[in-house]
Amino acid sequence: MSAAAINSFASVSTPWLEPAFAQLLATYQRGRFVHGMLFTGSAGIGKFKQAQQLAQYLLCSNKQQHGPCLQCHSCQLFGAHNHLDFHLLQNEENRSIGVEQVRSLIATLNERPHLGDNKVVIIKNAQTLTTAAANALLKTLEEPQGNSYLILLARTHHELMPTLLSRVQHTHLHAPEDAQLLAWLADLGFIVEDKGLLRLFQNSPLALLNHLQLQNEHQDNAIDQRRECVEGLFSLLNQPETLFTFSRFLADGAEHRLQLLFHLLHDLHKLKLSERLISSDAIYTFALPQLQIWQSQISLQSLRYLCAELLHTRTLLVDHSALKKELLINALLIKIKNEFKEQAVC
Repeated sequence: MSAAAINSFASVSTPWLEPAFAQLLATYQRGRFVHGMLFTGSAGIGKFKQAQQLAQYLLCSNKQQHGPCLQCHSCQLFGAHNHLDFHLLQNEENRSIGVEQVRSLIATLNERPHLGDNKVVIIKNAQTLTTAAANALLKTLEEPQGNSYLILLARTHHELMPTLLSRVQHTHLHAPEDAQLLAWLADLGFIVEDKGLLRLFQNSPLALLNHLQLQNEHQDNAIDQRRECVEGLFSLLNQPETLFTFSRFLADGAEHRLQLLFHLLHDLHKLKLSERLISSDAIYTFALPQLQIWQSQISLQSLRYLCAELLHTRTLLVDHSALKKELLINALLIKIKNEFKEQAVC
């Protein structure tokens, strides 16, 4: 999800985040607050928004029981993205956060606050900190200067160095249940009946809302990419000359679209195991008739092999952007076609 999309959700309510935020405030008000925090959760769950709300509270000069006052000079500066004691550190696209960035940040934290008593830093994509950058950050986490607070954001805690993880308080932000998410979307004017869409976005509200808004804005040519994956696989198996067309589709946004293809094979695997139906909230429930045909044409062993190959290809492309996308994806699609050619029934 783009930064512009995230910023556009600043005024959107996030009720699923409220319990974690209330607990953080209660900890602060009891005088037991830590200087290093880690927020984890899936993309679009609202980690950055939660961190911003907490940062505004820590900088507020008239803190209320349930959050920042939103009226004081500090809150107004924060709302205008012009608070001198708030700092955002993040990586550039396809790059890491380097040691020089961290050293510059530490030098800033060593200065006295410009307004009030606190300084707050949010580090987005903390998993992209280089080893040297993470090590440079350790001393600041161990011995914070004055009232400096660092909030690290990552999808999972496993992505951080163990030494860094041991020096922060970890809060995992959980996705809302289906009923709460569907009601929240309905309040925003989006009625969703396809629960597979919820699973596709891991019940992450802001990511799902961004998707629905984009579809609404481009209604004339908005095509569900899950359906394009089904159509692409059908064409691959029945019209070999379409391999390159499907390959180009997957290469354009490889990280997301290869994940969609993985979900397709995974749902096919679940269907083959059940020998009946897949659950009503499976990502590809809408394609059940076609999946029932395919599941008789491939073995469980082949499906497991293809899922592993697909994830391996996706990892290569995500970790090594210089690799030739279409060549790797072409090789993957050939493997997929060959496994289906077996016409297995076991």
